Amino acid sequence: MNSPNLRRGLAALALLAVAAPHAHAAVRPAARVPRSDTTARPAAAVPLLGIVQDAEGRPLPSVRVSLSQLGRATTTAADGTFAFQNLRPGVYHLDASLLGYAPQHVVVTVPEDGALPRVTITLEASPLALAGIQVTASPTAEDPLRVPQSTTQLAGKELGRNLRASVAQTLAEQPGIRARYAGPGASAPVIRGLSNERILVLQDGQRAADLSSTSSDHGLSVDPLSATQMEVVRGPASLLYGNNALGGVVNVISNDIPTTVPSHVEGFLAGQAESVNPGGAASGGLTLPLGSSLALNLRAGGRDVDNVRAGGGQTLANTAFTNLSGTVGLGYAGGDLTAGVAYRGYGFEYGLPFNQDPEGGEEAGGEAGVRLDGMRHEAVGRADLALGSTGLTSLRADGTAQWYTHDEIEPSGEVGTTFRLGTQTANLTARTQLGRVSGAVGASALFRQYSPEGEEALTPDANSNSFGVFLFQELPVGAVAPGEAHTPRIQLGARFDQYVIDSRDGGERFGPGRSRTFRNVSGSVGASVPFGHEVTLSGSVARAFRAPTVEELYSNGFHAAVGSFDVGNPALEQETNLGGELVLRARTAGINGQLSAFYNRIANYITPSVAGDTLVAEEDGALLRVPLSLYRQEDASLRGLEGQVEAAVGGHWVVGAMGDFVRGDFESGGPLPFMPAARAGGSVRWDDSHYSLGVDVRRAFAQDRVSANEFATPGYTLVDVAGGINLIRGGLVHSITLRADNLFDEEYRDSTSRIKEFAPNPGRNLSLVYRVLF
Repeated sequence: MNSPNLRRGLAALALLAVAAPHAHAAVRPAARVPRSDTTARPAAAVPLLGIVQDAEGRPLPSVRVSLSQLGRATTTAADGTFAFQNLRPGVYHLDASLLGYAPQHVVVTVPEDGALPRVTITLEASPLALAGIQVTASPTAEDPLRVPQSTTQLAGKELGRNLRASVAQTLAEQPGIRARYAGPGASAPVIRGLSNERILVLQDGQRAADLSSTSSDHGLSVDPLSATQMEVVRGPASLLYGNNALGGVVNVISNDIPTTVPSHVEGFLAGQAESVNPGGAASGGLTLPLGSSLALNLRAGGRDVDNVRAGGGQTLANTAFTNLSGTVGLGYAGGDLTAGVAYRGYGFEYGLPFNQDPEGGEEAGGEAGVRLDGMRHEAVGRADLALGSTGLTSLRADGTAQWYTHDEIEPSGEVGTTFRLGTQTANLTARTQLGRVSGAVGASALFRQYSPEGEEALTPDANSNSFGVFLFQELPVGAVAPGEAHTPRIQLGARFDQYVIDSRDGGERFGPGRSRTFRNVSGSVGASVPFGHEVTLSGSVARAFRAPTVEELYSNGFHAAVGSFDVGNPALEQETNLGGELVLRARTAGINGQLSAFYNRIANYITPSVAGDTLVAEEDGALLRVPLSLYRQEDASLRGLEGQVEAAVGGHWVVGAMGDFVRGDFESGGPLPFMPAARAGGSVRWDDSHYSLGVDVRRAFAQDRVSANEFATPGYTLVDVAGGINLIRGGLVHSITLRADNLFDEEYRDSTSRIKEFAPNPGRNLSLVYRVLF
């Protein structure tokens, strides 16, 4: 990507910013819901109409209202009204959420006689960050209080307070989550000490098929400014997602396929600027009704930032980052069928930090001035069919086709290596209801075609194919009233996967093509026990797996990003995790918190191990001595604690505390590499739901339990200050957040960073985030 393309893209965003308010004004808001509660209508074409208001009865615009069991969602118009068309008679669960307010869940019955139901939802203002419905942790959307695993949800004001230049940095302050940082362009999540191919990143529930998980110099091709919500599931999630979800799942939700026809033009505009990465980002989107059953979604965004200012006044050279993204989505919402297609495009160009110490040698941290220039194209399709029959209640089919490529450009301007990845996915999920037992059964397929080209390619070409089937069922214990969410429940799940990886003939360097097949049975047992309507204790035991990657099996070359010569092991076996977790949750009018403890034992844990050094020839013929890294396996264990709580203490004051700790060890002794340091922190915030001002202090302790040849990191303390404004004016919802991160410009190095020895983390940062919803 080049800067003229970026300027043209940002100019298009400016036009969108000008046009959006006019489009909003040009469409007449939906008519108010009639005063009478029912109106006779044919049973086959019953809409569900409603209005969302605050505690004083004032209508609230831009409230997101979801019909979770049908996978449909819409937003309220300027007068607070919303509508879902063509619903069968039955019981429906509505969830409403808006920044600055506590989410609300209501149950509505569409009667058999064809009467038109009307619902009024009242949202209470709340200074707490209260999570709404959870869509990532189970095949059926859940109240977070019922999910047996530890989860995180960022939306509304909480997302604005945490928004950074990358998805990983945005999530890095949450308990149990860190960022594998190599500049804003090459950053990926770390969950409970696990990263790379053990963490699966989704966009709207679909794999983001890039190469961010394969190497520390590869970035994630999703920009956080496009998100309306982010969800994280900690711990094994192989039951639903198969391979690559051994450590957890991150789902960036942008709702690119419309699931209902809005009664008005709905959308958003957003902007972000940071001083630590001088420059800015912009994003905007519109959803347009096209008649009674079709809707069009348009979204575009761009980011252009300069080199990172690290703590202590340093500048990390070659870390400038640009991206452009865009989406076109078309959705159909009929009586029993909801379907849609979308195209996503994401282009990027960024550089990698390198060792600027002449005595250390530039090559110690990767080649000086290497930049990555690439693109990801994605076609997405989804269809949901309501069956209304006994046993099977609905059926969902979805799939993607993605084409990813990036060039690694040398300081001379020549392309050193080109990476290409083709990915196709297909999923079929049926929701079930047998008496009081509900759940889902499903099947999935994944196909990947990987092709590195160039002298610095680490592996041969390889294709991967995966097939899986799963069963998930939830059984309430005791009597259950319609819509009752706080009943003891048992969750059972099982999955079978077959994963095949075929390498192609790689000549003298990589040898003949080889094929490996891995089969595995995963399973989980979970339970949630409520204590009243506001506290639950949940627990789960799960078995999950991960097949080795092409890099771990077949690497044979100098890896400039980490400065080592990597050699794979074709005999590697799959990793198998057996672990358990306990989670205590509280969600009341004055307290919101989650505390979890976990233990995981991973058989055949795969890790690179330094076995002496070797010589590598440079372009000028000189020889460079670098570490020789061999992939090996050994049983390992991870255990830890993490938690976060906020409490409203009166007078609009909110106090909070957080902490996390994880310890990873090989069975033979010694720590797992790049383990996060323990953290503890506290916060104080004044928040009347419209205006807020707060301070957050976090202490990361020293991490000196490190593997051989790994750099130990000292402890550090970070102080952040944030203020926010959230206002509703003229049918628009405005959110403005001004932050000062790392207020005292602390120079620190995160223990999870692969380049921590020579590249400190970001320094003092002034950040402005603005978002308007309409």
